[in-house]
Amino acid sequence: MTTAEHPTPAQMRLLKELDELHLPPEDLLDQLQTYAAVAAHLRVPDFKITPLFTDAIGLDALWSNVRAGVHALGAAMATSPVAVSPQTARSLQAAENIWRSIEREFGMLSSMEVAELLGSRKPNRSLASGLRNDGTIVGIMRGNAYRFPGFQFDADKGAVVPAMPKLIALAREDGRSDEGLVYWLTSPSSLFHEQDRPVDHLHEEEQVLAAARDQFEGTW
Repeated sequence: MTTAEHPTPAQMRLLKELDELHLPPEDLLDQLQTYAAVAAHLRVPDFKITPLFTDAIGLDALWSNVRAGVHALGAAMATSPVAVSPQTARSLQAAENIWRSIEREFGMLSSMEVAELLGSRKPNRSLASGLRNDGTIVGIMRGNAYRFPGFQFDADKGAVVPAMPKLIALAREDGRSDEGLVYWLTSPSSLFHEQDRPVDHLHEEEQVLAAARDQFEGTW
Protein backbone atom coordinates (compact mmCIF):
# COMPACT_ATOMS: atom_id res chain seq x y z
CA MET A 1 0.00 0.00 0.00
CA THR A 2 1.19 3.54 -0.71
CA THR A 3 1.15 6.48 1.67
CA ALA A 4 -1.58 8.07 -0.43
CA GLU A 5 -3.87 5.12 0.30
CA HIS A 6 -3.46 5.59 4.06
CA PRO A 7 -3.61 9.33 4.91
CA THR A 8 -2.55 10.32 8.39
CA PRO A 9 -4.96 11.93 10.88
CA ALA A 10 -3.37 15.31 10.15
CA GLN A 11 -3.96 14.85 6.45
CA MET A 12 -7.55 13.79 7.02
CA ARG A 13 -8.09 16.89 9.16
CA LEU A 14 -6.76 19.06 6.36
CA LEU A 15 -9.18 17.57 3.86
CA LYS A 16 -12.09 17.95 6.27
CA GLU A 17 -11.28 21.59 7.01
CA LEU A 18 -10.81 22.37 3.33
CA ASP A 19 -14.21 20.87 2.66
CA GLU A 20 -15.76 23.01 5.41
CA LEU A 21 -14.34 26.14 3.78
CA HIS A 22 -16.21 25.26 0.59
CA LEU A 23 -13.08 26.22 -1.35
CA PRO A 24 -13.14 24.85 -4.92
CA PRO A 25 -10.04 22.80 -5.82
CA GLU A 26 -9.06 25.26 -8.54
CA ASP A 27 -9.11 28.12 -6.02
CA LEU A 28 -6.93 26.14 -3.63
CA LEU A 29 -4.48 25.50 -6.45
CA ASP A 30 -4.41 29.22 -7.24
CA GLN A 31 -3.66 29.96 -3.57
CA LEU A 32 -0.76 27.52 -3.56
CA GLN A 33 0.60 28.88 -6.83
CA THR A 34 0.47 32.39 -5.38
CA TYR A 35 2.50 31.35 -2.34
CA ALA A 36 4.99 29.55 -4.57
CA ALA A 37 5.34 32.57 -6.87
CA VAL A 38 5.85 34.97 -3.97
CA ALA A 39 8.38 32.64 -2.37
CA ALA A 40 10.29 32.35 -5.65
CA HIS A 41 10.21 36.14 -6.12
CA LEU A 42 11.64 36.63 -2.65
CA ARG A 43 14.07 33.74 -3.03
CA VAL A 44 12.88 31.88 0.05
CA PRO A 45 15.30 28.94 0.48
CA ASP A 46 14.05 25.37 0.15
CA PHE A 47 10.45 26.40 -0.52
CA LYS A 48 8.31 23.71 -2.04
CA ILE A 49 4.65 22.80 -2.18
CA THR A 50 4.32 19.58 -0.24
CA PRO A 51 2.31 16.89 -2.05
CA LEU A 52 -0.96 16.22 -0.25
CA PHE A 53 -0.02 12.80 1.08
CA THR A 54 3.68 12.80 1.86
CA ASP A 55 4.61 14.86 4.90
CA ALA A 56 2.12 15.51 7.67
CA ILE A 57 4.26 18.23 9.27
CA GLY A 58 4.76 20.06 5.99
CA LEU A 59 1.10 19.60 5.25
CA ASP A 60 0.08 21.21 8.52
CA ALA A 61 2.35 24.19 7.84
CA LEU A 62 0.97 24.53 4.33
CA TRP A 63 -2.58 24.34 5.63
CA SER A 64 -1.91 27.06 8.20
CA ASN A 65 -0.78 29.40 5.42
CA VAL A 66 -3.72 28.62 3.18
CA ARG A 67 -6.30 28.84 5.96
CA ALA A 68 -4.94 32.14 7.32
CA GLY A 69 -4.82 33.60 3.83
CA VAL A 70 -8.34 32.52 2.96
CA HIS A 71 -9.81 33.82 6.21
CA ALA A 72 -7.95 37.13 5.97
CA LEU A 73 -9.13 37.64 2.42
CA GLY A 74 -12.66 36.77 3.41
CA ALA A 75 -12.71 39.29 6.24
CA ALA A 76 -11.27 42.03 4.02
CA MET A 77 -13.67 41.36 1.16
CA ALA A 78 -16.63 41.30 3.55
CA THR A 79 -16.03 44.98 4.32
CA SER A 80 -15.85 45.99 0.66
CA PRO A 81 -18.98 47.65 -0.80
CA VAL A 82 -18.22 46.13 -4.20
CA ALA A 83 -17.56 42.59 -5.36
CA VAL A 84 -13.91 41.55 -5.51
CA SER A 85 -12.89 39.17 -8.28
CA PRO A 86 -10.76 36.10 -7.46
CA GLN A 87 -8.00 37.53 -9.65
CA THR A 88 -7.99 40.81 -7.71
CA ALA A 89 -8.06 38.97 -4.39
CA ARG A 90 -5.05 36.87 -5.38
CA SER A 91 -3.15 39.94 -6.53
CA LEU A 92 -3.86 41.77 -3.29
CA GLN A 93 -2.82 38.80 -1.19
CA ALA A 94 0.39 38.38 -3.19
CA ALA A 95 1.22 42.06 -2.76
CA GLU A 96 0.51 41.90 0.97
CA ASN A 97 2.77 38.88 1.32
CA ILE A 98 5.57 40.77 -0.42
CA TRP A 99 5.25 43.81 1.86
CA ARG A 100 5.27 41.60 4.93
CA SER A 101 8.40 39.83 3.72
CA ILE A 102 10.12 43.18 3.11
CA GLU A 103 9.14 44.25 6.60
CA ARG A 104 10.57 41.07 8.10
CA GLU A 105 13.87 41.44 6.27
CA PHE A 106 14.49 45.18 6.45
CA GLY A 107 11.95 46.61 8.89
CA MET A 108 9.30 49.21 8.18
CA LEU A 109 10.03 52.25 10.32
CA SER A 110 7.44 54.60 11.70
CA SER A 111 7.85 58.36 11.28
CA MET A 112 9.06 58.63 14.87
CA GLU A 113 11.59 55.85 14.36
CA VAL A 114 12.94 57.59 11.27
CA ALA A 115 13.39 60.82 13.24
CA GLU A 116 15.20 58.98 16.03
CA LEU A 117 17.46 57.10 13.62
CA LEU A 118 18.41 60.34 11.87
CA GLY A 119 19.32 61.92 15.18
CA SER A 120 16.56 64.48 15.50
CA ARG A 121 16.84 66.23 18.87
CA LYS A 122 13.08 66.36 19.21
CA PRO A 123 11.77 63.40 17.20
CA ASN A 124 8.48 64.10 15.44
CA ARG A 125 6.55 62.81 12.48
CA SER A 126 7.07 65.87 10.31
CA LEU A 127 10.73 65.04 9.56
CA ALA A 128 9.95 61.78 7.78
CA SER A 129 6.97 63.35 6.03
CA GLY A 130 9.14 66.19 4.73
CA LEU A 131 11.85 63.82 3.51
CA ARG A 132 9.25 61.73 1.71
CA ASN A 133 7.65 64.76 0.09
CA ASP A 134 10.93 66.15 -1.19
CA GLY A 135 12.06 62.79 -2.61
CA THR A 136 14.78 61.92 -0.13
CA ILE A 137 13.16 58.71 1.13
CA VAL A 138 10.26 56.50 0.11
CA GLY A 139 7.23 55.80 2.25
CA ILE A 140 4.70 53.00 1.87
CA MET A 141 1.15 53.36 3.20
CA ARG A 142 0.51 50.55 5.66
CA GLY A 143 -2.84 50.70 7.40
CA ASN A 144 -3.47 54.37 8.01
CA ALA A 145 0.12 55.59 8.23
CA TYR A 146 3.28 55.72 6.15
CA ARG A 147 6.04 53.26 6.92
CA PHE A 148 9.60 53.59 5.67
CA PRO A 149 11.63 50.57 4.46
CA GLY A 150 14.73 50.24 6.60
CA PHE A 151 17.13 49.52 3.74
CA GLN A 152 17.20 53.19 2.75
CA PHE A 153 18.90 54.20 6.00
CA ASP A 154 22.48 53.78 7.22
CA ALA A 155 21.88 53.13 10.90
CA ASP A 156 25.60 53.37 11.78
CA LYS A 157 25.87 56.87 10.31
CA GLY A 158 22.36 57.97 11.22
CA ALA A 159 21.75 59.03 7.63
CA VAL A 160 19.87 58.24 4.45
CA VAL A 161 21.76 56.00 2.01
CA PRO A 162 23.13 58.51 -0.56
CA ALA A 163 21.83 56.59 -3.57
CA MET A 164 18.20 56.77 -2.45
CA PRO A 165 17.33 60.38 -3.44
CA LYS A 166 18.86 59.81 -6.88
CA LEU A 167 16.95 56.56 -7.33
CA ILE A 168 13.72 58.25 -6.27
CA ALA A 169 14.33 61.07 -8.76
CA LEU A 170 14.89 58.56 -11.59
CA ALA A 171 11.80 56.60 -10.64
CA ARG A 172 9.56 59.65 -10.44
CA GLU A 173 10.83 60.97 -13.76
CA ASP A 174 9.69 57.66 -15.21
CA GLY A 175 6.30 57.98 -13.52
CA ARG A 176 6.93 55.19 -11.03
CA SER A 177 5.41 55.21 -7.57
CA ASP A 178 7.33 54.71 -4.35
CA GLU A 179 5.80 51.24 -4.19
CA GLY A 180 7.06 50.50 -7.70
CA LEU A 181 10.57 51.58 -6.78
CA VAL A 182 10.61 49.45 -3.63
CA TYR A 183 9.31 46.48 -5.60
CA TRP A 184 12.09 46.89 -8.18
CA LEU A 185 14.75 47.30 -5.51
CA THR A 186 13.75 44.09 -3.75
CA SER A 187 13.25 41.94 -6.86
CA PRO A 188 15.94 39.79 -8.50
CA SER A 189 17.29 41.57 -11.57
CA SER A 190 19.14 40.36 -14.64
CA LEU A 191 21.03 43.67 -14.52
CA PHE A 192 23.12 42.29 -11.66
CA HIS A 193 25.41 39.30 -11.37
CA GLU A 194 23.55 36.09 -10.50
CA GLN A 195 20.19 37.89 -10.52
CA ASP A 196 21.02 39.89 -7.40
CA ARG A 197 18.50 42.38 -6.10
CA PRO A 198 19.28 46.09 -6.53
CA VAL A 199 18.79 46.56 -2.79
CA ASP A 200 21.84 44.35 -2.22
CA HIS A 201 23.94 46.94 -4.09
CA LEU A 202 22.61 50.18 -2.61
CA HIS A 203 26.05 51.12 -1.30
CA GLU A 204 27.52 50.68 -4.79
CA GLU A 205 25.94 53.89 -5.97
CA GLU A 206 27.15 54.06 -9.56
CA GLN A 207 26.24 50.45 -10.25
CA VAL A 208 22.72 50.66 -8.83
CA LEU A 209 22.02 54.00 -10.54
CA ALA A 210 23.20 52.62 -13.88
CA ALA A 211 20.88 49.65 -13.42
CA ALA A 212 17.99 51.95 -12.55
CA ARG A 213 18.56 54.08 -15.65
CA ASP A 214 18.71 50.99 -17.80
CA GLN A 215 15.52 49.63 -16.26
CA PHE A 216 13.46 52.81 -16.07
CA GLU A 217 14.53 54.59 -19.23
CA GLY A 218 14.42 51.33 -21.20
CA THR A 219 10.81 50.57 -20.23
CA TRP A 220 8.28 51.29 -22.92
